[in-house]
Amino acid sequence: MVLHFGGLRKKVLKNFIIIILLVLLSFEVILTFFATRYYYTSTKQTLMSQVSYTNAVYNSINLSNTGFIDRAESIIENQNYSNNNKIAVNIIDKSGYVVIDQYGFKPNKKMDYIDVKRAIQNIEDINTYTYREKYTGEKVMSVSVPIKENGIVEGVVRYSVSLKNIDGEILKIIAYLLLIGVLILIFSIGLSLKFADSIIEPLTELKIFSNMLAKGNYNIKMNKERISDDEIGDLAKTFENMATEIQKSEKLKDEFISSISHELRTPLTSINGWSETLQFDNISKEELSMGLNIIQDETHRLIKLVEELLDFSRLSSDRIKLNIEEVSIENLVISVVNQLRSMAVNKNLRLSFEFLNQNMSTIYADKNRLRQVLINLIQNSIKFTPSEGSITVLVDQFSTMTKIEVKDTGEGISEHNIHKVSQKFFQEDFHKSGSGLGLAISDEIIKLHGGKMEIKSEKNVGTEITFTVQNDCRKR
Repeated sequence: MVLHFGGLRKKVLKNFIIIILLVLLSFEVILTFFATRYYYTSTKQTLMSQVSYTNAVYNSINLSNTGFIDRAESIIENQNYSNNNKIAVNIIDKSGYVVIDQYGFKPNKKMDYIDVKRAIQNIEDINTYTYREKYTGEKVMSVSVPIKENGIVEGVVRYSVSLKNIDGEILKIIAYLLLIGVLILIFSIGLSLKFADSIIEPLTELKIFSNMLAKGNYNIKMNKERISDDEIGDLAKTFENMATEIQKSEKLKDEFISSISHELRTPLTSINGWSETLQFDNISKEELSMGLNIIQDETHRLIKLVEELLDFSRLSSDRIKLNIEEVSIENLVISVVNQLRSMAVNKNLRLSFEFLNQNMSTIYADKNRLRQVLINLIQNSIKFTPSEGSITVLVDQFSTMTKIEVKDTGEGISEHNIHKVSQKFFQEDFHKSGSGLGLAISDEIIKLHGGKMEIKSEKNVGTEITFTVQNDCRKR
C-alpha cells in the first residue's frame, strides 16, 4: 500500500490526530491535577496532624506552669525521635525570630511568613501555606502553631516540608503520562491510517466508476472487494442502479428515436408519394379524392405526433399551464365518444359510455386537456383491441372528485410492464405505431388537475385505466 497524505486522507488524519491530541491532553491534565492534589493533600494532612498533636500536648492546661523554652526543647526532642523526619521544625519567639531549629541551633533569623504572623497574632484559623523560602529559595509547605503560657502567646512552632521531592514525583508522573501519550498517539495514527484507507479505497472505486459513467461506459462493474458493506456500500449500489437505469434510458431513447423516425417516415412517404401521383395528367377523379384524403389523414397524424412531442417538451420544463373553465363532463365524454366512434366501427369494435351518477354537475378544469386525455386513452384502446371487442367509458362523480374509467377487451399489458407504460418513451410493442408519449403526457395532465391515474391489466384479457380529477381545480 502506497501512503500519500493529500486530499481526504490528509483531512481524516488531521482531524483524528487533533481529536486524539485533545483527548490525551485532557486526560494528562486531569491526571496531573489529581496526582498533584493527592500529594499536596497528603502533605497537608501530615502537617495538620502535627498541629493537632501540638495543641493537644503542648497547649494543655497541665502544662500551664511550664516555660516556653522548656516546651520548645521538648518539641524538638520529640520531633527528632519521631518517624516523620521529613518535617522541619522551627521554634520562633513572639517577635518572629528563630529561637531553635530542628538541629538545635539558634540561627536568630527573622521569620516573617504569613503563617508565622497569623500564629503570633493568635488567629484561630490555622492553615497550611505554600511558598518559597526566603533564604534558600526552596519551595515548601508550612504551618505555624502558637505556644501559649497562661493563654498568652509566647512563641510559635513552625512545621515545614520541602516540596522538592514531591514535585519531582509529580514530574515523573507527567513524564510517564507523556510517554504513554506518545505511544497511544503513534498507535492511534496507525489505526487512523487504516480507517482512512477503509473510507478512501471505496471512494476511489466510486470515483473511477463515476468517471467511466461520465465517458458513457454504463456496462462497467465495481470491484466488490474494495466496497464495504455500509453507507458507502449503499452509495455504490445506488451508483450501479443509476448506471443500469441510464442504460435502460439510453436503450429506450434509441428505441424511441427509431420509432419516431419510422412514425415520421411513414406519413411523409405517403404524402410525398401521393403528391407526385396527383401531378399526373391522366389521374381519375376517384384517385384524386382518395389521394387527397390520404394526404389529409397523414398530415393529421403528423400534427398529432408533433403536438405530443411539444407537450412532452412543455411538461419536461413545467411550462404547461391549465386554462380553467366550466366543463360539463357529460357533454365532454359524449363528444369524444362520438368523435371516435367511426374509428371503432372501422375495426368492428363496440364503443359505449355509461354515467354511474345520474346527477352529474359541471366541474372547473381545462376542457381541452381533459379531451386530449380521453381521446388518447380511447384511441389506445381502439389500437390494441382486436376486432369484435368492446370499449366502455364509465363516468362517476363524488363530492370533490370526478372519476373516469376506460375499459377494453384488448391485448392487455404484461404484469411486469404495467408500471412502465406511463413512463416517457415506453412502448410494450415498438412495432405498433405511436410515440410512447401519450400515457406519460396524460398522466402529467391528470396530476395537474389534482388527480391520479391507475392502470389494471391482464395479458390477452383487457385493460382498465382509471383517472380522477378535482371538481374545482381553481383551488389548486
